[in-house]
Amino acid sequence: MKMSLCTLALLLLTLTVSEATAQDTSRADVAIGYTYIRSNAPPSGCGCFNFNGGSISASWKFDPRWSIVGDLDIAHAGNIDSTTLSPTMTTYLFGPRYRIAKGSHRTVPFGNVLIGGAHASNGYFPNGATSSTSATGFAMSAGGGIDFNVGKHLAIRPIEAEYLLTTFPNGVNGRQNNFRITTGLVFRFGKR
Repeated sequence: MKMSLCTLALLLLTLTVSEATAQDTSRADVAIGYTYIRSNAPPSGCGCFNFNGGSISASWKFDPRWSIVGDLDIAHAGNIDSTTLSPTMTTYLFGPRYRIAKGSHRTVPFGNVLIGGAHASNGYFPNGATSSTSATGFAMSAGGGIDFNVGKHLAIRPIEAEYLLTTFPNGVNGRQNNFRITTGLVFRFGKR
């Protein structure tokens, strides 16, 4: 609830900022934020649980609309289904981002496809006749979000929503289809 009220207050602040101060002419940016992940492991039935954590991403613009992004998320889930399992998952992803509007607009929607890896610990990862409490696998995300420019060097990212695929052993198909939402602030640097 507090997060929602803070986000609403920041959005109202956005509406009062003049268009001239909201222009983005930066070369690079760094975003920090809160991350929520809805996981579907194990694949038979939902058995769904939630991860909460933080993220940091950095992007370098090589064109007013295109940039290269690196993203690191660390999220934790407490006591799953009344078990002693409380996994922590780290994803490290890279790829292109396309901004639908140029930086001179206050509202800048974007989309990206990122690939890389993921590591999870303090979980249960069955693999044939054996199992482990940690695993590393391929990860991929696809989705998008929106930035509201509130100044030359600052934007608010109220939402970034993505499909997140991870490939940890699960005794069935080695695949988890997750949903990830991130919200936070974007700090801009350099000049094009």
